[in-house]
Amino acid sequence: MRMLGDLALQTYWLATQAARPFLPFFIARRKRAGKEEGQRHQERLAHIDCPRPDGPLAWVHAASVGETNAVLPLCVALTERGFTVLLTTVTTTAAQTLAERASENPRILHQYAPFDVPSIIQKFLDHWQPSMAIFAESEIWPMTIKALSVREIPSAIVNGRMSDRSFRRWRKFKSATPSLFGKIDQVLVRGEEDMLRFQELGSERVTITGNLKYDSPVPNIDPAERARLQHDIAGRPVFLATSTHNGEDEIVLKAHQILRQSFPELLTCIVPRHPRRGKTIVELAGTLGIKAELRTASGNPSAACEAYVADTMGELALFYSAAPAALVGGSLEPIGGHNPIEAVQQGCAVLSGPHVSNFREVFGVLEGAEACLTVRNPEEIATAVARCLSDPLYTKALAANATQSLENVGGAVARSLTALEPTLLRAVRQSADLIKHPRNTAA
Repeated sequence: MRMLGDLALQTYWLATQAARPFLPFFIARRKRAGKEEGQRHQERLAHIDCPRPDGPLAWVHAASVGETNAVLPLCVALTERGFTVLLTTVTTTAAQTLAERASENPRILHQYAPFDVPSIIQKFLDHWQPSMAIFAESEIWPMTIKALSVREIPSAIVNGRMSDRSFRRWRKFKSATPSLFGKIDQVLVRGEEDMLRFQELGSERVTITGNLKYDSPVPNIDPAERARLQHDIAGRPVFLATSTHNGEDEIVLKAHQILRQSFPELLTCIVPRHPRRGKTIVELAGTLGIKAELRTASGNPSAACEAYVADTMGELALFYSAAPAALVGGSLEPIGGHNPIEAVQQGCAVLSGPHVSNFREVFGVLEGAEACLTVRNPEEIATAVARCLSDPLYTKALAANATQSLENVGGAVARSLTALEPTLLRAVRQSADLIKHPRNTAA
C-alpha cells in the first residue's frame, strides 16, 4: 500500500511539472475572466518582489473570502505572538477582503498563492523561508505538503473541513492519502465528523477546536454609504437574497412576483455570488416584467426599481444591515450553501434552501435554536418573507435566537491557539536556523 501511495504522489508530481509550461496560458484566461489581479498574477508563479521580513514568519493559506474571514482573527493573534503572517489567497475577492480588514496591521502581508507545482513551490519556500505553514479548511496540496515535510517546516490545518464531495474524492486515492495526510503535523477540525474523516485519510494528530467562522469579526460598514442606502429605500419593505447562483435568481424573482401582490412597494435586492452575473440577472428580471437596476450602473435603487442587483464586492454587510430577513443562496440548488454568519452579525433573520452540506454544522446550530427558516420554492419563500415583513417581533426573535446560538458556540480561535502552542514554539525555535541554514530543497 505504501508503494502504491508513493506511486500516486509521483504520478501527481510528474503531471504538475508537465503542466508548468502551460500555466501562463491558464493565467491569461483567468485574467480575461477577471480572476487575476493586474501584474500580480506573477505571484502565482512565485515571482516575488518584496523581501522576507526578519524573525519568525507564519505562512497562512486561505483560498477565498470565507476562509480569509475565518482565519483573520487567528492571523492577528499570531502577530501578537511575534510572528509576521504571510497570508496567501487564490481569489481576488479574498485579497480585497484582506486589504479592507487588515490594512492597519503591517505584520500581515498578502501574496497570491503559488501553484502546487514542485519548481514553483520550491522557489516560493526558498524566498519566504516560513517558520511554519497553516492551511485553512480543506486546502491540501500534495506537492506543497511534501516540500514542507522535506524542509522540516511544521504544518497544520485549522478549521479543518472535509465535505462529502472532497471525502469521496480523496477516498478514491486511499493508498496515497496516508503518505500525504500523515505529513501534516496537526489537524484542527470543526467537529467529530470532520475528525473521523481526516483520521480515515491518514491524519494522526487531529483535535476538535470548533469553527473559526463563529469568531469572525463583524465587517465594517461605511456610515455614509449606509445612510445613503437607507435614505433611498426608506419606507419600502425589503427582501434580500445573497450569494445567489445561476438557477436561483429566477426562483427569487418569482417569489418577488408573489410578494408584490401583498407588498406593492417591495424592493427585492439580489447580491449574486459572482458579480459578473449582474447584467444577466437584470435581463432575466426584464423577461418577467420586473423593473430591475444594476448597482454599478445606477447607484442606489430608484423609486421605480423593483429588483436591485448589487454587482459589487465587499458590500454584503451593508445590504444585510438594510434588510430584516435574507435568503442565503447556494442552497436552493444543490451547491452546498454559503455562510450565514455575516447575516446574523447584522441582525438579519436567515432563510435558506435545503442544500447546505458545506455549512451543515452552522445551519444545524441555527435550526436547533429555531433561528433559521428553510424554504424550497417561490411559494415557500414568499410565505416566509411575508411573515417576516408583516411581523417585526417575530423577525427580531429569529435574529435574536440566531445571535445567541452563535455566541454559545464561539471561542474556536482561543482553542486553536492553545492546540497550536507546541507547533508555534517549535516554529519560533527553528526560525533562526531556517533562515541561516535553509533545509534541503530536494522534493
